[in-house]
Amino acid sequence: MRPVGRRRGALLVLAVVLALIAAGCGGKEKSTGTQAATGSALKGLVTDGVLTVGTELPAPPFWIGDDYDSLTGGFEVDLVKEIAKRLSLGSVKFVEMPFSGLVAGQPCPCDINFSQVTITPDRAKVVQFSESYFDANQGVLVKKGTKVSGLEDAKKLRWGGQINTTGVAYLNDKVKPTVEPQVYEKTVDAFTALSAGQIDAVMLDTPIVLGAVKEKQVPDGEVVGQFKTGEQYGAVINKDSQNLAAFNQVITTLKSEGFVETLFKKYFTDQASVPVIG
Repeated sequence: MRPVGRRRGALLVLAVVLALIAAGCGGKEKSTGTQAATGSALKGLVTDGVLTVGTELPAPPFWIGDDYDSLTGGFEVDLVKEIAKRLSLGSVKFVEMPFSGLVAGQPCPCDINFSQVTITPDRAKVVQFSESYFDANQGVLVKKGTKVSGLEDAKKLRWGGQINTTGVAYLNDKVKPTVEPQVYEKTVDAFTALSAGQIDAVMLDTPIVLGAVKEKQVPDGEVVGQFKTGEQYGAVINKDSQNLAAFNQVITTLKSEGFVETLFKKYFTDQASVPVIG
């Protein structure tokens, strides 16, 4: 009887081990299936197997480089490449999409657009926004020697900004300068006007103007302060796209894993040092 009992005990142990192994294998298969489902959930891509991403250059350090085919890095460049990887897409293609048209609801020739776009109720009427991935305030870009310590100083300046931006809206609604702000089609046009002395200051998102100074887009440029506006960026997806949920799933995961925070520390180490002036 004892030999039979030992044999039954051994068979029971073997059965338990095999069950655990099967459960482990089943778990791996389930995980792989989930990743595949995430990638295959994307519908109507511009090009099968490719994530086509729209933006407007230049925009350092979100996008490093002036050529859509030879970008060398940047916060949003690194982010979209990781998104494509998580969605099991083979490659990423970057295409031009003017910011002014994007926020007005013009269709982007892309699957998703990253252009440092603040999420607002009015914009959400004409485009779909992803989960937010970046927080920003409005920065004050001037040439060295110009002092802006508060709202009263700001009111006296000749301002410039990019059309359809929250920076221009903040100037008109909150700062209310004595001279009407100049509005430009592109950020580089505003930077050129500042360099030429046609305006005294540019109001744009703090990370954008910091990037302009770092890349010397404005000789002797300096970010002397920021107005605390608490804005959040979201990726823009065309209104008729069915891929919002899939993009949101990946962005939420990258935020929870700390990937987005790592990118922030890599590209925006100096943002926290800009004084808040209003």
